[in-house]
Amino acid sequence: MVRVMSAKLLALRRLHRRLSINHPKFVDVQQDLYNSKAGHGGEEYIDSVLSTIHFPIPHIILPNFRLQERNIPSTQIDILLITPAYALIIEVKNWAGIITFQDTGQVIQEKDGFVRSMDCPIVQAEYYQENLQDWFMNNAVPSTVHRVVIFPFASTILKNAENRGVHFAKELPSIIRRLNKLPVQLTNEQFNSLSLKLNASNRPFSDQSLCDKYGVLPSELSRGIYCLKCDGPLVKRTNRIYVCSHCLYIPDNPLYDVMMDWFTLVDSHITNKQLRLLSGVEVPYTVGYFMKKTNFPRSGKTKATVYHINNEEKNNFVLDRMKKG
Repeated sequence: MVRVMSAKLLALRRLHRRLSINHPKFVDVQQDLYNSKAGHGGEEYIDSVLSTIHFPIPHIILPNFRLQERNIPSTQIDILLITPAYALIIEVKNWAGIITFQDTGQVIQEKDGFVRSMDCPIVQAEYYQENLQDWFMNNAVPSTVHRVVIFPFASTILKNAENRGVHFAKELPSIIRRLNKLPVQLTNEQFNSLSLKLNASNRPFSDQSLCDKYGVLPSELSRGIYCLKCDGPLVKRTNRIYVCSHCLYIPDNPLYDVMMDWFTLVDSHITNKQLRLLSGVEVPYTVGYFMKKTNFPRSGKTKATVYHINNEEKNNFVLDRMKKG
């Protein structure tokens, strides 16, 4: 099992690098980026724990499982474990400090002298559990869905978490060993069919753009071209050659990634003028040359030309960049 960076984390990284530290939303974006990185790190640690567990029965592990189907509410599961005997939803929370579970569907975090209220991960996991169980019923899958909330590291202090299905990562192997003793409910053929159906149903959500979410105008994004290898700034060597000032990488198309910044953060279509504003390249002909080189679909002619990206192309790009980290 290989966990790739989430699409949300990738987009946050791109927004963060294009926001001035003086922007009113910079702190919010930075905090959300920190939280997403922490969440990703926690999930990677749980992945490593799962890799040490012996399974006497067939199993599949689906990281970042995103269920989006008609009549089933959108469901985002950190880790989904499927066997012929059971399904297990693993909700991972890499929260630091003191975490106190309330009886009102919320938790209180005390960290660095600050106190804040957050949504309860137990309620979240139970909601996903019900959604997945409904999906099983709709697909005639005779299996039971279990759920658990896992905190990766024992440095977090948990209060009032007893008997709530909340555990540390070190407890996960014993939890799964107990579940592995449950009666098998699916034949090999049913299990293989379920695996195929779940993989087919696992698809990314079409979220609103981050600029819309944070109220950031495209004109407020920092101009420039960034290196695909190290995120360093690219500098112009000739009209068609740009080189990274840090690692000296020379991209074949320096404006491709700038277009993807726009598609990821702003909208699914872009004009020559908009790309000039975001990239800082002021020559329309040069920008047009690189836009044509991307082979993205386009409509209109001359100054009215608009380049588009569809969801499949965007998802493929996001997946490729997530794998590269």
